[in-house]
Amino acid sequence: MKKRRFRWILPLLRYGLCAAAIWYLVTKVRWHDEIHLSDAPRTAVRLLEDRGDSFVVLRDGERVTLGLSDVHRIDNETTPDIEYGIAGVVQRVDLWRAWLAILLFFPVPILQSLRLVWMLAIQEIRVSTWMSAKLSLAGNFFDFALPGTTGGDVFKAYYLTRLTPKRTEAVTTVFLDRAVGLLGMVLLAAIMIAVSWDEQRFGNIARPMLVILAALALGSPLVFSRRIRALLRLRDIAERLPFGHHILRIGGAIVAMRRHPMLLIVSVASTLILQFFVMVSAYQMSLALGMTASFGQCLVYVAIGQLMAAIPISPPQAFGVMEWAFIQFFTHQGLATSAQAVTFALAIRLIKLVWALPGVLVPLLGAHYPTAREVEELEEDVEATERRP
Repeated sequence: MKKRRFRWILPLLRYGLCAAAIWYLVTKVRWHDEIHLSDAPRTAVRLLEDRGDSFVVLRDGERVTLGLSDVHRIDNETTPDIEYGIAGVVQRVDLWRAWLAILLFFPVPILQSLRLVWMLAIQEIRVSTWMSAKLSLAGNFFDFALPGTTGGDVFKAYYLTRLTPKRTEAVTTVFLDRAVGLLGMVLLAAIMIAVSWDEQRFGNIARPMLVILAALALGSPLVFSRRIRALLRLRDIAERLPFGHHILRIGGAIVAMRRHPMLLIVSVASTLILQFFVMVSAYQMSLALGMTASFGQCLVYVAIGQLMAAIPISPPQAFGVMEWAFIQFFTHQGLATSAQAVTFALAIRLIKLVWALPGVLVPLLGAHYPTAREVEELEEDVEATERRP
């Protein structure tokens, strides 16, 4: 009963954050192109048409034609001071690079499916690659089709428990699979920060990332050392905590990794490769939008944006939050306009959506998303399994 009573808190936080982020974007980002005037550089009017040697603008509600001498110019007074809005950015996108960005994402769902097979094998659960591919594609589709960030995980967990008697391990592995994906993203970003170190650009990002990596380094002995776990009496502590059985379930699945180190190494390696393709795809899209960020900058900033999307209180698909983050990273660094940064965030989601669409065939062919009652029954069944000797 208590669990149901407080279920409204998380949605309230998430959608409140989404509303605040959207309000920020509305006040900071323009939809239409604007051009600055020579007699008042801080004043901008809506640009209707760029004719090269003249400009048609909307001024005081009327269409007015301005010459080159009437507009403010930059870059040694050769380039008109035009701030393109979202519509202008989209109209000027390099379609060939945009299609290349979409195609470069192709290995990602394949590697996701293989990683799930290997992660389940760590728990000694055997699933075919074809079944894993169907579950992964459907999970990616439900991540977009349903509000929340775990809709796809619930779908995969529900159907995996119907394929194996090891229901506790199956459910935990689905969420561990997502955690390994985030770990690969952090590692790849950390490597790129180290390779292309720049205190001015990466200093504020490197510090919290160093804390995360240090926590992982200190926590790894708890996974691979039985003596340390016994010395710290972690099991006794977990049993006294609220939701202790859930903590022990996750802990047991994590500890199982020490028995299959090669599968764990292969899973992490595939994640690094997977995330590399994600970043290369994003970089090509940034070039298609006319942004000037280097590959290293794009990789680090996109990784941070994706990590923010994984925070439980983030809105669905981190809508609004990722756009805000990209404005902070790209616009304030002079690598893109606000409109380009927002369009870039939307384009990254579009790439994922294109490769998630095949997953719609899975529910159409009969694999329905579990109802709320079925999810509750799954939770009860898993908890009952945990209490068995």
